[in-house]
Amino acid sequence: MKPKSSTNDKAYKKKLKELEFLISSSRLLNSTLHLDPLLRVIMKIVKNAINVEAVSILFWDSKSKELVFELARGRRDKNVRGLRISAGEGVVGWVAKNQKPLVVNNVKKDRRFSLDLEKRLGLKTHSIISIPLMREGTLIGVVEGVNHKGREPFTRDDLSILLALGDHICTAIDNARHHREADRRRLESELLNDVSVSLGQSISRDEVLKRILASLRKLIRFDAAAIFVVDRKKQELISVLHSGYSARMQERIKLKLDEGLVGWVAKHREGVIVGNCRADKRYINARARTCSEIIAPMLSRDEIIGIFNLESNRLDAYNDDDMRLLETFSAQAAVSIERAELYEEQRKKSELQKELRVARTVQEFFTPRRSRTFGAFRIAGASIPSLTVSGDYYDFFPLKEPYVAFAVADVAGKGVPASIIMSSFRSSLHTIAPYHTSARQIAVRANEILLETARPQDFVTAFIGVLDPRTGEITYCNAGHNPPVLMDKRGRHRFLIAGGPVLGIFEDIPLEVGRLKITDETLVCYTDGAVDARDHRDKEFGEKRLIRSIREFRAQPSMQLCTSIYGAIKNHIGETPLVDDVTLLVLKKA
Repeated sequence: MKPKSSTNDKAYKKKLKELEFLISSSRLLNSTLHLDPLLRVIMKIVKNAINVEAVSILFWDSKSKELVFELARGRRDKNVRGLRISAGEGVVGWVAKNQKPLVVNNVKKDRRFSLDLEKRLGLKTHSIISIPLMREGTLIGVVEGVNHKGREPFTRDDLSILLALGDHICTAIDNARHHREADRRRLESELLNDVSVSLGQSISRDEVLKRILASLRKLIRFDAAAIFVVDRKKQELISVLHSGYSARMQERIKLKLDEGLVGWVAKHREGVIVGNCRADKRYINARARTCSEIIAPMLSRDEIIGIFNLESNRLDAYNDDDMRLLETFSAQAAVSIERAELYEEQRKKSELQKELRVARTVQEFFTPRRSRTFGAFRIAGASIPSLTVSGDYYDFFPLKEPYVAFAVADVAGKGVPASIIMSSFRSSLHTIAPYHTSARQIAVRANEILLETARPQDFVTAFIGVLDPRTGEITYCNAGHNPPVLMDKRGRHRFLIAGGPVLGIFEDIPLEVGRLKITDETLVCYTDGAVDARDHRDKEFGEKRLIRSIREFRAQPSMQLCTSIYGAIKNHIGETPLVDDVTLLVLKKA
C-alpha cells in the first residue's frame, strides 16, 4: 500500500500539470482574433490534450437547427467542411440536442452512433468523446474527438480536461466572431465607398460591374458568378459579365424571363438562397460543380432591370447576411446599368436648344460670385460646362457667424435633367446649412432630401466643407467625390478623402468627418471633368497633370489659380471638345 502523502503528491502534480496546460492553451487561444487560424489552434490543442486521431469543430445553426462542420483534422477536410447534421443525428447530434457531454468507447454497442454518418465523414470510428460549446447558456457548437490513439478508452480525466478547455474555446470563438463581424462591416463600408466613387467616375458600365464583382469577392465566397440585364424586347435575361463557367459557357448566357432560378427571381422580384441546387426543380444545370446558389434582383423604381447570381461548390454556402450584402451590391450594379442606359438614351436624343438656354439662364442666376473674401481667406470658383447646361456645381456662402460653407458637387448626367437636380441640391444646401456648422450634418440632411425628391439614378457626388475664417480650421465631408488636393507652399500635397458614399442612393449612410487647419496651404476642389478631359489621342489630363499645374501656379491668388488650371487643361485637350463639365474651387489666404 502506497503512503497517502505519495498519492496526494501525485494528484497535486497532476492537477498542476493540467493547470499549466490550460494556462498555455489559454495563451494560444488568445493569440489570434481571426477565426480560421483560431480553429486550427483549437484543433491542435484538443488533439494534444486527449490524444486522438481526429478532431472536428461544428457550429450550431440556430435557424435550421443543424450542426455545420466548420473544420476537421484527420478527415478529408474539403469534403467535410460545410456538411450539415441534424440535431440528434449520431453521437455529435445527440450532444447538440441534449447539450450534454458524451463519451462512447465502443461505438458498435451504442445506438446513438450513425454508420451512415461514418461513411459520409470517411473515417473508421472506434471511440468518440464530444462536448457541447455553451456561451451564456446558449449552444454555439460542438467539439468532437475521434479514436483515442492506441485503442485505449477515453477516461474521466480526458473528459475533465476537454470540458475545462471548452469554456476557453467558447470565449475565443465568441471574440473571433465579433472581430470577424466588425472587420466585415468595416470592409463592406470601404468597398461600398470605392464602388460609389467608381459610379461618380467616367468609366463604362462593364468596368463598374467588374469592380463591384471584385469587391463582393472579398466579402462573399463564390466559385462562379453572373450579372444579367433584362432585354425587354426579346423578353430575355442576358449576361453582361460572368466568371467561373466552362469554356463552352464563356459566350453570353441567355435565359428566358421565366426560365430557371434566375428567371424565377426576375419574375417574382425577390432574392432567393438555394442550399442544394440539385434538389430544386427550378435549377438549370449550367455548371456541373455548383451545389448552392444565391440570387438577388436589381431593381429600379420596383422594376426589374437585372439579376446578380453567385454559385458555390459547397452545399448551404450562403445565409441571410450574404443576401443582405448581395442586395446592397445589386443596388449599386443597378445604378451602373441605369446610368449606362440613361447615357445611351441621352446621347441619341437631339438637344433642345431653347430649353437648354432657359435652364442655363436659371443656373447662372444661382451661381455665386466668382470669388469672395472671408476674413483672411479668399474663395474662388469657376465652372465650364461641356453642354449648354452643366451638371456641376460650386458654391460658398456664410453660415452662422463666423462660419463659411463651401462645396463642389456633380450630378450623374448632363444637360437639363442634371441642371434641375443640381439647382434643387443648391437650394437644399442654402436651406439647411444655416442651421448647422458641421459638414457631416449638412451632408446627411442633403442626402435625406435627395432621397425624397430625386430618382435613384440622379445621385450626387459632393465635397462639403465648413471654414472658420478666424482660425483657418476646416471640417469636411467627401461624399463619393474626387478627393480635393491640399498643397503646402513647398509643393507637398495630400488628398482629402474622409467621408462616405454618394448622396441620393442609400439611407443612413456612414459618413466620416475630416478635419484640418489651413495656414499657408492651397486647397483645390474639382470635378471629374478636370482629370477626365482628353486630347485628340484620347489621353486624359489626369491627376498627375492636375497636381503639377497646382504646384506650378500655387503662388497665384485664388481666382487666377482657377484660370491657370483651366488653361493647362485647355492646352492639353487643344481643339478637342470637353466631354464632361469642368468645375474648380480654390481656397487659400488672400
